[in-house]
Amino acid sequence: MKEGEEIKGLVFHCSDSSFGSATMIKGWHVNERNWSDIGYSIVICNGHVENDTFMPFMDGAIEWGRDIDREAAAQRGFNDMEAVCMIGKSGVFTISQLESARRLILYFIEHHGLTADKIYAHSDLDSRKPHCCGLPIKEFVQACINLESLDRFVKGR
Repeated sequence: MKEGEEIKGLVFHCSDSSFGSATMIKGWHVNERNWSDIGYSIVICNGHVENDTFMPFMDGAIEWGRDIDREAAAQRGFNDMEAVCMIGKSGVFTISQLESARRLILYFIEHHGLTADKIYAHSDLDSRKPHCCGLPIKEFVQACINLESLDRFVKGR
């Protein structure tokens, strides 16, 4: 995707796993679902790259998944939008992940013409996924744009 090229939307997902990475999800999608590639364009890690392994430097790390110039394969009927997968159970994300999501949102707004009304939770687009990604996405997006604290979106605070 070239600078200035508009994107049609951004869709946030959760991995529904407590650990993972773009490489691991690609394995799940290719080997278990027989897809040609990972379905997501972007993955935001939570530091738990394997079941019992925590790597603090990976908390909030942004990894590329499917080539951003290829159509996503993560939200049936809406694959013309970029798909972002946050590693974690529905709505259970670290502050580092949320800050990385903010950086992505602001980047796509500034450099690719994205507007707040074109940012969705997967559940907004698919009634069969009522808990994906688990964030009140419109409220979250406004907090990101207004540079507000994201602490209220961390469960358990």
